[in-house]
Amino acid sequence: MSQGQQQQQEQQQQTAIIPKWHLKADYVETCNCDYGCPCNFNGFPTYGFCRALVLFSIREGNYGDTRIDGIDVIVAESWPKAIHEGNGTLQLYISKHATEDQRNAVINIFYGKAKGEGQFALFAPTYKYILEPQYVDINKTINGKKSSFSVPGVMDVQVESFKNPVTGEEQETKIQMPKGFIFKMADAAKTKLMRILTPNMNFDDSGQNAFFAQVEYHGP
Repeated sequence: MSQGQQQQQEQQQQTAIIPKWHLKADYVETCNCDYGCPCNFNGFPTYGFCRALVLFSIREGNYGDTRIDGIDVIVAESWPKAIHEGNGTLQLYISKHATEDQRNAVINIFYGKAKGEGQFALFAPTYKYILEPQYVDINKTINGKKSSFSVPGVMDVQVESFKNPVTGEEQETKIQMPKGFIFKMADAAKTKLMRILTPNMNFDDSGQNAFFAQVEYHGP
């Protein structure tokens, strides 16, 4: 057996022990880029660095025999340059009520260990620092482009629609990406509030880009 065949066999064995998983979630993304986020188009952020607070409110899902319905996960992340250039920092905030099995399931998926669809396995190599996950009370309102989420004393995010500057009417703005690996279609919005205050992450990027979408991923 050649070295290449052996490596392929090892990869197949590793994938074989990962249980089948899937999730459907309401997805609220906020970042420091200008509206629309140029990372979606040419891979480089507006100001040369990336900071994001993202909510996955899982409607239904499983990791093997473990159900993860009703679990909320906030992904707090930052990179000193473009995402693909690495050296990023990641911290997960997971619903306090999640059981140990649910916590392990979420961590395996969101750390990219469970491979599969979405950004999880793709982003995993870009993180240099993975901070200890936090199990907290997550307050959320899922209402499209008026969604919000917060962790008391840690972060606060509120999203709002664009408005016509002349009439004051709410704008219907969407972004469509048929080959997108995070979402295929999303409502484009902006943040009324987007801030986090912790020893390792401390930023306020209110008034910048936001998206709302419904996402579904499968693995491995």
